[in-house]
Amino acid sequence: MINPFRDLVSTLSSQGVPDAYRTALSLLAETQDGDFSRSSQFSLTEAYCAQTLEATKANLVEVLDWISLSDTARRRGEAMLTPDIAQLLAHLAIEGKHSRAIVLQDPLCLVAARLASAGVHVEQFCPGFEVPKLCAVIANAPAWSVVEPGEDDSQPHERVPTPGAEDGVLIAALPLIPGVSGGAHAKQLPYAASDDLEVTMRRYGAAVARFIVLVPSSMLYRTGKAAEFRRDLLNQGLVEAVLELPNGTTPLATHQYSILVLRSPRSRAVGESVFVMNLPEREAPATRGRGRRVEVESGSAVTARIIDRCADGLDTSRLITYGQILDTGSLLPRMLLGEVGADACNDKGRVALRDVARILRPTALPVGTSRPRVAVTTEGIIRAFPYVRYVELMDDEHAPAKAHEVVIHLEAGDIIIVAKGTVGEVGLVEWSTNEPILLPNSCLVLRANRVADANALYLYFKSPAGIERLRSIVTGSTVRNIRISDLGGLAVPSVSAQARELAESTLKNINEKTAHIQQLDEERAQLLEKSLEEIAKLDS
Repeated sequence: MINPFRDLVSTLSSQGVPDAYRTALSLLAETQDGDFSRSSQFSLTEAYCAQTLEATKANLVEVLDWISLSDTARRRGEAMLTPDIAQLLAHLAIEGKHSRAIVLQDPLCLVAARLASAGVHVEQFCPGFEVPKLCAVIANAPAWSVVEPGEDDSQPHERVPTPGAEDGVLIAALPLIPGVSGGAHAKQLPYAASDDLEVTMRRYGAAVARFIVLVPSSMLYRTGKAAEFRRDLLNQGLVEAVLELPNGTTPLATHQYSILVLRSPRSRAVGESVFVMNLPEREAPATRGRGRRVEVESGSAVTARIIDRCADGLDTSRLITYGQILDTGSLLPRMLLGEVGADACNDKGRVALRDVARILRPTALPVGTSRPRVAVTTEGIIRAFPYVRYVELMDDEHAPAKAHEVVIHLEAGDIIIVAKGTVGEVGLVEWSTNEPILLPNSCLVLRANRVADANALYLYFKSPAGIERLRSIVTGSTVRNIRISDLGGLAVPSVSAQARELAESTLKNINEKTAHIQQLDEERAQLLEKSLEEIAKLDS
């Protein structure tokens, strides 16, 4: 029950105290030390402070969760973790039978408090933040210590082996530098995380047996230095599991995050496989944080599967060999489950999309060329069911093309897919165009090798299974997109003769119903217009 702490924060806020939750924690820490000198400044009695301290100590995890959802905590850069993600990280450490934990970059102690309450010995490093020190004092737990960085901590160095290292774990959210989250810093994020992880492993490798780190998903597939670091981790046999958080549950709004579970360099296991998983989501009890309506499933059943490496053999989790990952060039679960899945699922009647369809990218109009008279809009693709409708442009037919505009010749049976922004929306082309038409530059076109397969492919991408499979290959740190190489490797069902017949009849029926609905809409509009005219005549 966190009402006493919330009441204290409300009391301080009503007196104009800025960052009231920090002042409240500070007052309770002083109360724990027997210092009531400041409480009188806010008209608070010693008995009230003592009662609030006991209530807060008994419900510290819930109190910190409540603080983490505040705008003030996010504005100060303290809300780097969310309660559900913190619960998942803590459960992984507990399920892994770790009795000691080193925690980095947990400004509001969401992970540290959970581990300490579970009896895990916590050593927390979070320089530059005051809340960890206050929480450790309030908890008054001998097993929870907050370590202040020394002068030499600015330089990486290796820790000597420590007693109990065989059951120690390090938990961190990377990169360790707050604020590198968006805008001009967006492209730096995966490389900053790679650098910090490399330094962290070198520094604490002798002190723990396992690393559980939250990293930006872009670090798992970016090229250059990030790719070299991934290869080093795989070649050394250090990667144990890669877990991708669901869309909408990330700690930073502009980036997708994943969890890397790594072995310590002293317990490497060359030649093994990696447990890869798309973590399940659940509906949040209420809109949380920045409109979060889903959160990651963090129960002990999920974490037990991860630690025990129990793959379900489906699209959500799998054991993938180091060699397969090196061939793919990515550590991102959605890419691995899609790319490797295309090969692994051949015996299940699936094929890679590139084997049944060509992927076409619209081209830019040559400079000085007149704009086409017809276009397909993104809204038209979203509303298409099944066929896209063309929009006639009202511009002068001799108007020059704009720099960002692209064109393509469409053929009957082409599937237009939105590959950037509103990714995954698809529309089917009913008739071939005899001239180039404008297409949004966020779109790609799938042209089936056999026209008869187009209807079945379209219905697959409109189905829940197809939508989920497209979602599995969405990437992008700031703008969601689908890469052509990932789309080509997507595993799709092999189209049978029965599927072709069923798809053709289904689309025919859908199109007839759609036409009938449009006719009814027009008749309804005409009835309304006519009735309004009759009413106007009566009034006059």
